[in-house]
Amino acid sequence: MAHAASSEREDILAALDHLVEQSVDGIVVIAPQQRVQEAMATVSFGVPVVALHGAGDGGGLVVDQAEGARMAVRHLVSRGHRKILHVCGPLDWAEAQARREGFLAETTAAGVEGIISAEGDWTAASGAQIAAQFLGKSGITAVFSSNDQMALGVLHAARKADLRLPRDLAVVGFDDIPEAAFFAPPLTTVRQDFAELGRRAVERLVGLIESREIAFAEPVPPVLVVRESA
Repeated sequence: MAHAASSEREDILAALDHLVEQSVDGIVVIAPQQRVQEAMATVSFGVPVVALHGAGDGGGLVVDQAEGARMAVRHLVSRGHRKILHVCGPLDWAEAQARREGFLAETTAAGVEGIISAEGDWTAASGAQIAAQFLGKSGITAVFSSNDQMALGVLHAARKADLRLPRDLAVVGFDDIPEAAFFAPPLTTVRQDFAELGRRAVERLVGLIESREIAFAEPVPPVLVVRESA
């Protein structure tokens, strides 16, 4: 196992080189950012490699990020919301791109107003900063955050604006991190089945090592977990 010290190209290559030097039979690489994928393209591994890109994999090695975003929007629309803010993640991440696209597709399909924020950086601080620019003065009644940490920042900004959740503002996150159930209020969010994703990646890699091609018909389905925030 190797972990890149940062997302800089030199650190990514160092981590990849470390794996190759261990004489492994195969490698699974989590590569959600474009820069990681570009760095991988410059390395000769000499062993089978399975890359998890976060979105867009045609062989089922991905959680359906766009569908997760659409599920979040459908839930908010079903609660009567017609003006929804998307707190956007960093768009050099495939997941953030797919969640943004899913949000736009579903708000358009539902005939409601979807507003896209500037890019956040996955942190609660960026979620709070973005939310403070919109809440209480724009008619927005619901927020879909690209991840749970930024959603935590939205909850903080809502409290500072004296908004009661979910009566004045509904918030949905993405990921279902362990802490999400303990936010105040507990966070409605989209859960990713990382265990199933990991199982598929290992099965695909073992197949490659044994010269067998293994693909999965569908992406890993997301699950909407409804709690008290929306």
